[in-house]
Amino acid sequence: MTNEKSEGANVCVVCGKAVSEEEATMHRYHEGRRFAFCCATCAEMFNRAPDRFARGERPQTIVQDLLDQIRWKDS
Repeated sequence: MTNEKSEGANVCVVCGKAVSEEEATMHRYHEGRRFAFCCATCAEMFNRAPDRFARGERPQTIVQDLLDQIRWKDS
């Protein structure tokens, strides 16, 4: 058995949207796993905290933490 998901079973780990292989505009590999994303924004959020997303931490918490960091830097 492999860790590869069957075709059509991709879910964007950032926003949770179901993404078919044809719709996945972007993807990243992290620690040997492939992650599909629905858009460039989600891919960029993953790039900022790949370990947290990869280990299944709650996406809403990660995104909020990242947005708080961005707001702090802009202040």
